[in-house]
Amino acid sequence: MSLKGTWEEFIGPFFSWDNNFWRTCIDLFKNPKDVLEAYISGARKKYFQPFSFLILYATIAVLFYKFFPYDIGEFQEGFNKGYQSTGGKNPAFDVKAFYENMFNYYNFIVIATVPFYALITYITFIKKGNNYSEHLVFNCYLHTIIGYFSMLLQLVFLNIFHLPNTMFYIQILFSIVYSIYVFKKLYALNTKQILISTLYFWLLAIAFFIFFSLIAGIFIFIKIALK
Repeated sequence: MSLKGTWEEFIGPFFSWDNNFWRTCIDLFKNPKDVLEAYISGARKKYFQPFSFLILYATIAVLFYKFFPYDIGEFQEGFNKGYQSTGGKNPAFDVKAFYENMFNYYNFIVIATVPFYALITYITFIKKGNNYSEHLVFNCYLHTIIGYFSMLLQLVFLNIFHLPNTMFYIQILFSIVYSIYVFKKLYALNTKQILISTLYFWLLAIAFFIFFSLIAGIFIFIKIALK
């Protein structure tokens, strides 16, 4: 087998409009219910496998952020100004180092956070009949699409036009709207159910955030105390 043949075999599936990858991406916008239910109903050849879909995105994202890194100078400056406005000096917390470390392990972070999102959506829609494993499948697809869209936003609004705030607002808005759209299609939710589910989801998310922040704070306090 030649090098050219090996390369074509590798990239061929991603540039062929007739393959599972592109069909999965397109149908997650056109008919997300079909994609989400196909895997759990046993029709697993029609669409890209959810966990492979997520891992592929996480791998591409690491390479993407290597070539198109976050320009976080403005974030660091804004963080410093906000801290100084409270009467403090420049904070010891290095935003740049934080983001660099985060992106170095981005694939692991993405994969590690999906189970927590799955737990929140499982609790939110517990009466709909899908178990936790099925919500893992849902969130693999959901967060992969959000991730690809976020990369596109960064490329356009941050790396090209240098509009970090615009990128941030669109990213948050898309994440919320697309998530609502997917679960509305999946569970045929009406307006009232959407509002209640969204509120419940965010209350759970905030509770989880506070819980893990407390745990992280305790570990940091112990680490400092032992020095």
